[in-house]
Amino acid sequence: MDVRLERLEKNKVRLEVEVEKDKVNAAIEAAVRTLSRRVKVPGFRPGRVPRSILEARLGKEVIYDEALELLLPEAYSQAVEAEGLDPIDKPEVEVVKIEEDQPLVFKATVEVKPEVKLGNYKGIAITKQKVEITDEQVEAVLKDLQERHATFAASEEAAAPGDLVMVDFTATVDGQTFEGGRAENMPLVIGTPGYFPGLSQSLEGVRKGETREVKVGLPENFHVREVAGKEAVFNVTVKEVHKKRLAPLDDEFAKDVSEFATLAELKENIKKRLTEVAERRVREDMENQAVRAVVAGAEVEVPEVLIARRAHTLLHNFAHELEHRGLSLEKYCELKNTTPEKIEKEFRPVAEEQVKTELVLDAIAKAEALSVEPDKLEAALNVMAARSKEPEKLKARWAEDGTQAAVERSLLREEVVSFLLEHAEVTEKEPTQDSGSQDGPGEGEDKPKDVEGE
Repeated sequence: MDVRLERLEKNKVRLEVEVEKDKVNAAIEAAVRTLSRRVKVPGFRPGRVPRSILEARLGKEVIYDEALELLLPEAYSQAVEAEGLDPIDKPEVEVVKIEEDQPLVFKATVEVKPEVKLGNYKGIAITKQKVEITDEQVEAVLKDLQERHATFAASEEAAAPGDLVMVDFTATVDGQTFEGGRAENMPLVIGTPGYFPGLSQSLEGVRKGETREVKVGLPENFHVREVAGKEAVFNVTVKEVHKKRLAPLDDEFAKDVSEFATLAELKENIKKRLTEVAERRVREDMENQAVRAVVAGAEVEVPEVLIARRAHTLLHNFAHELEHRGLSLEKYCELKNTTPEKIEKEFRPVAEEQVKTELVLDAIAKAEALSVEPDKLEAALNVMAARSKEPEKLKARWAEDGTQAAVERSLLREEVVSFLLEHAEVTEKEPTQDSGSQDGPGEGEDKPKDVEGE
């Protein structure tokens, strides 16, 4: 096979490919056999239709088209591989000549990954924040544990912040009730936002049996559009008041909420976990600094096709996220007075930055001949397939459908980021009071399981 490459404007190339006549003849014979089985001709069994009859009935062009279906994909792939190209879109193919006993000649025009002009990516100056976990941070986690394991006891006293009240209410806007504006035996924790932000705060000081009328502004994104953003009048009857009781922070508390026998052991574990979380955040911050620096220092024209494709993916992911929250993309657009097309357009700057970052990281991987160890790739695929009843079958499919290649690309980019940090000029700085790396674990995020008693 002979391949000639011509570079066009905007990362496009044109391949002129010549395929040997022996392969062309073999493909034509295979096409005849296929059509002979497929085409019904009176007097002939499937697969027994002579070529002369097929040509007379269908014409040579149909046979040649069938042969091209066999020839073009393989020839194109071999040409791309031979020239070391990385296409990012489907090719436009023009068949110049196909004829029996003659080479096949075709041209394929396709957009390829753009050339990246790398700046300096070794010796990048980044800062590393020193990790110091304070006693106050440990106490804050303990306090959170204490709050989450609080108990409630029925009381005749006035409700204070943190207490639980059971209420019946009816709410109106402009004198009219609305959907969701009536409830019985609804629990509210005094001082927390809840379903109607501001309602529980307005009930501080109520007692069992008391009725109170309060005014609360409904959120702008309230599900009933007719009353969203308006002021509602709530007529609330307090049926029960439950005072919050906090257990003392002692060894018994440690045993109740964790696997540790003493409060000292629990504190030590909390400090260890907070350190791990902080160090992970410091590492992420360093990685972000390094990636931002190399991307800013590189020159590359991001292809429109990649930006559009990524923006569409971001829109799809956003819609999926909304579904998890019980909201469709259509409903979201209705509430926000927008359209999917507008949202996708808003994603374009993010999409362009993401694609540029990947192009730069891929260019560094190529420049440094970095690769992913087979064992590391296999381990990642095993984790992904762990919940499948047929993991090996699933992994075999991934090897064919591009999933494995995508995982390998992701791992390779991680290798590049590690390479950047290994060759960076790192300056350690003292922790600051408002630093994210010094925060304790957030709600539902990076919380030590054994701290939670799981």
